[in-house]
Amino acid sequence: MAVGIELERVRRTSGGRVHLTPHVPESGDVVTLCAQTLAAGTYEATEAEADCRNCLRRREDAGRVSSAFFQSDVGAELLQRSLEQARRGRQQQAAASAPSRPKAPAPPARPPAAPRPERQAPAIRELRSRTELRPTFENVYVSPDGVIVRVARGEISHVTFNGPVDVRRRDDVLTVRVGDLVLEFEIR
Repeated sequence: MAVGIELERVRRTSGGRVHLTPHVPESGDVVTLCAQTLAAGTYEATEAEADCRNCLRRREDAGRVSSAFFQSDVGAELLQRSLEQARRGRQQQAAASAPSRPKAPAPPARPPAAPRPERQAPAIRELRSRTELRPTFENVYVSPDGVIVRVARGEISHVTFNGPVDVRRRDDVLTVRVGDLVLEFEIR
């Protein structure tokens, strides 16, 4: 099973197969590893062994188990377990690589590293607002309201935003308000 995760077992109240799920909630729907959604009030937690072949097969797939955890809103628990496992692995690796002979004198301390220069947001021809964009990836920037902008050769090539967008045209100028950004494009 992925990362030593204990999956819970659930069965429809009317009987049938025992399925695996990351968490059986007190109320609400539950999604099984075999992608069945059991509606609230139609299932119960059980201690019986799982007998759904799809659930049993999918419990060995770390990706499916991880996805199921995040679908059932207990993804934080999975992340915590992964971090604990990584810490244990580092501690074991450090203990295994520790020499059994006396330690050599420590090398002289290095001067502190100079702070990295922050990447500046590019000059974008279409951007009219003074919103400061934060670089996230190469040529990808994010505004404080969550507008994602991809830039190519100083021009906006792609904008992604999950919210209201206002588009207006005056003569040969198209003005687009996306979250906290104002963009203007010339129409020819």
